[in-house]
Amino acid sequence: MSLPALLAQPFSLLLTPPGERRRLHQPDLWFLATLLVLVMFGTVMVFSASFALGVRQSGSNGYSYLVRHLVWLAVGLAGMTVAYCIDYRVWRRLSLLGMLLALGLLGLVLVPGVGVEIWGAQRWIRFGPLSVQPAELAKLALVVYLADWLAQKGARVRQFSYGLVPFTLLIGLLVGLVMLQPDLGSSIVLVAIGVGMLFVAGVPLFQFALLVLSGAAAFLLLALSAPYRRDRLLLFLSPDRDLLDPEGKLLGLGWQIAQARLAFGSGGLFGVGLGASRQKFLWLFAAHSDAIYAVIGEELGLAGCLFVIGLYLFLAWRGYRIARRAPDSFGALLAVGITTWVIGQAAINIGGITSTIPFTGIPLPFLSYGGSSLAVTLTAMGILLNISRATLRAHGVALGEQASLVGRGRFHSRAEGGLAASVLLARRKQVPQGMFGRGRRPGLRRWVRRAGL
Repeated sequence: MSLPALLAQPFSLLLTPPGERRRLHQPDLWFLATLLVLVMFGTVMVFSASFALGVRQSGSNGYSYLVRHLVWLAVGLAGMTVAYCIDYRVWRRLSLLGMLLALGLLGLVLVPGVGVEIWGAQRWIRFGPLSVQPAELAKLALVVYLADWLAQKGARVRQFSYGLVPFTLLIGLLVGLVMLQPDLGSSIVLVAIGVGMLFVAGVPLFQFALLVLSGAAAFLLLALSAPYRRDRLLLFLSPDRDLLDPEGKLLGLGWQIAQARLAFGSGGLFGVGLGASRQKFLWLFAAHSDAIYAVIGEELGLAGCLFVIGLYLFLAWRGYRIARRAPDSFGALLAVGITTWVIGQAAINIGGITSTIPFTGIPLPFLSYGGSSLAVTLTAMGILLNISRATLRAHGVALGEQASLVGRGRFHSRAEGGLAASVLLARRKQVPQGMFGRGRRPGLRRWVRRAGL
């Protein structure tokens, strides 16, 4: 054997998917099309929102932020392509390594001289001209690790000592490291990912309610522990007359929310026109990143805002649909985690900038100015698209797909896999098929639990 072949052998073994070969089909093209629309629309809005900022900065021009956004977009699309081409089961082998790497980077960013402080928060590590946010890598690492961990636990996840206790310790460790930066928005997203995956895995409802209530109490304590977070919470509870009072909170923490409301109000139904926003001229802070939804509301109006929400809702439906039809529990949990991550983060961003929930800074997926957030999220979309290639078909289960059900951590024999496939096929025959799956179907949580967890 030649030296190059010998050196490539470990990588070849690593990339070889576990279990039997599966018959793959084309990915979910509706999901892919929605994703590309979001990415292209986001690129246009980043250029519109960042032009004014780039012109005013020394050494920059109106295209500076657009160029950097395109660089990160290229990195993200490359990551998405690679992840799409790799069987998603391969990531299971890297789950522990990925989690250890994420924990190491979250600790490293806190070291003085290593982490870069921007806007009062030490959340970035600089590699040459690029800055990487470890919290974004931690989201992907958490999804992969939890999917593997919950699939291995099986029915034991319903036991308090085997399920809820170690889950709480892991989430608490991640959130603790992220809050030291501090980054409340990413912490909420990490908790949302974990809670969503644990619920689908089949944790008892009493334990789930206990987890939600204790988590809400913990975040309330975190919000009240720091003066600026406490002031944001009190600002959310304040009446509008206090927010818009020039002698009150307007010139302090209320400035961003007030400018965002002016942007939405100026936009009306159809907006002032693409590129014609006035609030982005240094009135609205971070107009190209955390507050880009307000720029969309001003330039494209209520119609543009509803268009964006519609895209996210459609993306959520297709993502959870992929999870419903995943051929094994690991794939189902992985799809649930990735979809919950994107939709949860979008909900936090939109809810904060519209004053629906207390404001916290976090990027709007695929629409905000690029960076490690865009690159990592697009890579996760590649994994989800790969899962969609192996999903069970709506009107039948092929012989190759019956064999694919005999996966690691799911079924122990070909007979069990064939029986499960027959049950799925019989269940589908009882349900009238339609674009939105009309008819009574068992929920995803029950499906994952019955199928192998």
